[in-house]
Amino acid sequence: MQSKQSITVLTTRSELKTHVKKHPVVIVKFKAEWCGPCKKIEPLVHNLMTQYDKINYVVVDVDDGSNIASYLKIRSIPTMVSYLDGDIHEILSSSNPTDIQNFFIKTNSHTSK
Repeated sequence: MQSKQSITVLTTRSELKTHVKKHPVVIVKFKAEWCGPCKKIEPLVHNLMTQYDKINYVVVDVDDGSNIASYLKIRSIPTMVSYLDGDIHEILSSSNPTDIQNFFIKTNSHTSK
């Protein structure tokens, strides 16, 4: 049975702060429509999101969500940020499939507490 993973799209800093406080484990993915590496990793990230369905997922387009991107000082994309209990836990700025997979595995290890 395949789980239906919901992905929340946020654009403001206040939305993000509220969202990460409501969910114990969150991964925020920063991307842009014009970003080639972001498009290249999309199938992998989608599969990982489906596989690790206890993590809550947020997507921020840096053009629409520049308020969040500047608040977190996102300098390059794709970037993923994990939150545990409302606080930033780890930041990954990479399109390397192994790095991304390890990031999801490490973040998922906090869901079974």
